Amino acid sequence: MDQRRIYRSAWIGALLLVIASLFVGLYPADRESVAIIQRGDRLLAEHRYGEALQAYQTAAQRCLGCPGPHLRQLEIYVAQQRYDEAWRAYLAAIRLGGVSDETTAAGVRLALAEQSESLAIGPLQDLVRRRPGQGEFWVWLGQASMATGQVVEAQRAFEMALGKDISPSEQQAVHDHLAVLCMDGDIPCALQHWTAAETGPDAVLSEHVTRLVAALDAVVGLEGQTSGNDERALVRAKLGEALLRYGNLALAQEQFEQALELEPAYADAHAYLGYVFSLLGENGQATEHLEQAIALQPTYTLARYFLGMHYARMGWWVSAQESLLRAYDLDPTNPAICAAVADTFLHGDEPAYAVAERWFHAAVDNAPADARFHLLLAHFYVDGMVDPSVRGVAVAQVAMDLAPDSSEAQETLAWAHYLAGQPELALEPLLRAHELSPDEPRIFYRLGEVYRALGDWDQSQQYYQAAIDRDWHGPIGARARQSMIP
Repeated sequence: MDQRRIYRSAWIGALLLVIASLFVGLYPADRESVAIIQRGDRLLAEHRYGEALQAYQTAAQRCLGCPGPHLRQLEIYVAQQRYDEAWRAYLAAIRLGGVSDETTAAGVRLALAEQSESLAIGPLQDLVRRRPGQGEFWVWLGQASMATGQVVEAQRAFEMALGKDISPSEQQAVHDHLAVLCMDGDIPCALQHWTAAETGPDAVLSEHVTRLVAALDAVVGLEGQTSGNDERALVRAKLGEALLRYGNLALAQEQFEQALELEPAYADAHAYLGYVFSLLGENGQATEHLEQAIALQPTYTLARYFLGMHYARMGWWVSAQESLLRAYDLDPTNPAICAAVADTFLHGDEPAYAVAERWFHAAVDNAPADARFHLLLAHFYVDGMVDPSVRGVAVAQVAMDLAPDSSEAQETLAWAHYLAGQPELALEPLLRAHELSPDEPRIFYRLGEVYRALGDWDQSQQYYQAAIDRDWHGPIGARARQSMIP
C-alpha cells in the first residue's frame, strides 16, 4: 500500500471516531505564539506562502500540543499541490486535537484537491447536517456530488449554497455549476445562471441562444407539417456553435450529433463535430468528420482550417501546413489562417523562421487593429529570441497600445525590454502586468529577473520565492529555485 493510501485510510479511520469530541487546544494560548500565527495569516492572505509556512512551523514548534498551526500548514500545502505533506499535516492535527468540524473540513478540502470526491461526500453530509448555515460546506458537497455523477444532489447542494453567506468567488462558481447542470435540458435556466455569474456569454450571444431555443421548439412543433429535417438540423447545429462558444464541449457535441441524425450530409455539422472531437483528443473521429465535411463541400474554408489545426495538435506539421495553405487559398485575407500557417513553419525538422515571420506579418496586415495578432508577432520575436531588441520591442509596444489592459501585452513588452538589456524600462509594464494578473507565477519569476538585473537582490529573492510558492512542482518554480542561487 503506497504512502498516500495509508494517509487516506488513516483519515477515514479517524472520521469514524466520535464526531462530537471536544476540540481542545486548537491554537496556542501564549501571546507570542498567537502573534506568530497572526503574522502567518497576513502572509497567507498575501499569498506569500513560503514565509507564512515558516511562521506556522515556528508556532507548531512552540506549542507542541496545538493542531491549529498544522491545519494552517495544510492550507499552504494544498495550494502548492504538495499533497503528501498536506496529509502529514492533517494527521498531525488529528493526533493532537482529535476529530472536529475543523479537522474534518481540512480533510475534505484535501480530498477535493486531489480529486478524490467520493471520499469527501460522507464527511460533507455530516458537516452540512451539523452546520447547515455554513455555505462553503454546501458548495463543496455540490462539487463532490457533481464530480461523482449525483446530479440531483449536486443541484440541491448548490441551490442551498446560494441561500447562505458565501464569498463572491463561491457565488460565481455555484452559478457556473448550476448553469452546466441546467444545460442538460433547460437552456434558459443556464443562461440565467451564467448571467448571474457574469462569466457566461455576452448579451448578444445570450439573446441569440434564446432565439435558437425558441426556433427549435417551433420547428419541432411543426414536425410532419411544413418543416423538414434540414431546418431542424440547422437549428441544432447553430445551437451547438453557441454552446461551443460557451466552452461546453460535451453539450455542443450532442447538438452536432443530433443535427447529423437529422441531416447526415450536413457539412457544417461534420466540421464542427470534428473540431469538438479534436479538442477532446478523439483524433480518429475528428479526422473522419473533418474529411467528410470537405468531401461534401470541397471549398469549405473553415473545415480545411479545422483540419489543419487538428493535424497541428497531433504534431503532423506537413499535413497541417498543406491543409492550412489550401484554406488560405480560399480566404487569403483571414488573419487566423495566416497565423496558423506561420506556426507550422516554426515546427518540424527544419524550422523556417524567415518564412514564419512573413506569415505573421501577413496576419498583422490583415488585422492591423487586432492586438492578438500583434502579440503573436511579438512572441515570435521575443520568446523565439529572434530579434527582441529592435523589432520585438516595437511590435510589443503596438500590441500594448492596442490592448493596455491586457496582462499578456504588458508582460510581453516588459520582457522585450529586458531581453534588449533595458531592465529599467521593463519594470513599469511588468508591475502593471502583475496588477492585472496578480497570481501568475511567470510574472513573479520575471519580476525577480528584472530586480536582479537592477541590482536589487532582496526584492528579486522575494519574487523568486513567490514564483516557487505558486508553481511548486512546475518548470517556473524550478527555474526560480535556480535563480535564487547567488
